[in-house]
Amino acid sequence: MRAMKSIRALQEIIFPSRCLGCGQLGLEICSLCRKNWHPHIYRQWSQHLPTFPIYSAVTYSPIAGKVLLAAKENNLVIADQLIYKALGHALTFALREIGGDFLIPIPSRRSVARSRGRQFIAALTYQLSAETGLPAHENLEHIRRVRDQSSLDAKSRFHNLDGSMKSLNFLSGKAIVIDDLVTTGATLQEAVRALRDRGIEVAAAVTACVAEPLR
Repeated sequence: MRAMKSIRALQEIIFPSRCLGCGQLGLEICSLCRKNWHPHIYRQWSQHLPTFPIYSAVTYSPIAGKVLLAAKENNLVIADQLIYKALGHALTFALREIGGDFLIPIPSRRSVARSRGRQFIAALTYQLSAETGLPAHENLEHIRRVRDQSSLDAKSRFHNLDGSMKSLNFLSGKAIVIDDLVTTGATLQEAVRALRDRGIEVAAAVTACVAEPLR
């Protein structure tokens, strides 16, 4: 035990912890930045048919953006944990109010997953599966290239993603779709379309963060 504490102390000297939000030394996320990463519950409905409820835990902010980036691009464990807890918070409410039988993560494009070394959302979804006992199925894949979404308005995002995913297998029961962030809902909408085209019932979607919709 003393050896473990000594190793941790040495690690803190060589690699001191910095806040994910502001970079301040001492904590992985400081009390000031944590105010912008404090799980609540936000419910909304998808804007386009077919509709479905979306449960989210944290409003998007510059701090949230840094947490998401640290998890996706840098594989930082503390960032993963923050996102995982936010997803778990939102999932608890979704299961309580809507119910669900299994979890389906939104996939990253293969090239993105290769560069990151993992399917980011799938990894977190399997953790949620282990905690809740609900099976997780990687049942979606991208079937064509799409433009980068960051420069597109809401209408263009839906058009850009339309028909870009397919469901791999039929699954019996009610699915809950998992993603890190919802802005316009275009990605979730396309995922739900692909699943429903396969005959899969979708109960709801769950995300860690929710942003103000683009116009």
